[in-house]
Amino acid sequence: MLRKYPKIFQDPHISYPIYDFNLNFSDYIKQSEKIIADTRQDLNQHPELIIQNNAPFELKPDDPHPKYGALLIHGLLDSPFIMRDVGHYLQSQGLLVRAIMLPGHSTVPGALLNTTYAEWLQAVHYGVATLKQDVEKIFLVGFSTGGSLAVHHALQNHNIAGLILLAPAFKINSPVTFLSKWIRVLNGWERARWFYISEEFDPVKYQSVPFNAIYQVYQLGKEIQKTGLEKLSLPLWMSLSYEDKLVCARSSIKYFKRTTHPLNRAIIYSDKSLKFSDPRILMRNSCYPDLNILNFCHITLPVSPDNPHYGKDGDYLLASHLEKNIKYGAFDKRDIIVNNTLRRWGLTSLQYQRLTLNPDFEFMKNQMGDFLNQLK
Repeated sequence: MLRKYPKIFQDPHISYPIYDFNLNFSDYIKQSEKIIADTRQDLNQHPELIIQNNAPFELKPDDPHPKYGALLIHGLLDSPFIMRDVGHYLQSQGLLVRAIMLPGHSTVPGALLNTTYAEWLQAVHYGVATLKQDVEKIFLVGFSTGGSLAVHHALQNHNIAGLILLAPAFKINSPVTFLSKWIRVLNGWERARWFYISEEFDPVKYQSVPFNAIYQVYQLGKEIQKTGLEKLSLPLWMSLSYEDKLVCARSSIKYFKRTTHPLNRAIIYSDKSLKFSDPRILMRNSCYPDLNILNFCHITLPVSPDNPHYGKDGDYLLASHLEKNIKYGAFDKRDIIVNNTLRRWGLTSLQYQRLTLNPDFEFMKNQMGDFLNQLK
């Protein structure tokens, strides 16, 4: 794969427009679109759609002078596209919504070979600084690694009105995170720089993962632990899947319970009957037998069932179309490989797929709205 598609797995050494706080957001979008257009290797079909879906975006409310704004921060391997459904809802609630593109993303996986979490934080700083020029109060909305970046910024800065976190990546469920630093020294062996290599078949999300990307998320999590999430004095809203196999839900719950703000809220989805003494935590069932949904996976939460790419009628190759012979849930690559092997041997007729949509999206977004209304 490395030899077949060399440009995809090489660092394109991109200079990102995130250091000039005088650069207005519309120009930031245009410069980011040019970066995508100059770097992508798959623009032979639907180039305008690919560029638009991967680029930063802005959603303006009806009010020409909104008081509140939301900065959307996507996760590792993702693009701003993953935040669009949440963004449209926040726009409908009267917020000026902007989504940034984290360095290393939306282009080629090789762009993550040398990027650092400091660059990601700089992108957040840029987004906050420019949004502050147009609104009075800012909410940070982060998915996965974007949630960790939002928390880090809020711990260091006191200009944030509240946090909305979806499956925050405070801790990754991977035994290789602590090894990533040492594997990175083997730069002379190109394959050793990659944790996983795959054909890139999703135009808005990487499939291949460099070790450096994992290491940067690990380091970011350590930085947050040093300060302590319990020191957050601003309101926090969180949603997560207990069965998430990419990030550690237990760590997120532990951090949430240490927070003290009375308006803090958390929604925990699980196929188990869990009970928490903290009244700020709301449990929601993630098992939908009629839809063949066993539980929620990592990508589930921010995606509406009507999403044109990942939704029930989505154009993505592995979108959850909720077919009867497929079981959807929090499966990792190992689960799917084992299932595919059993199917080839004729030992099962069922197929496993990761759930790519949130059947409870309507309820979740309304809970998010209730949280915001208390802060307005």
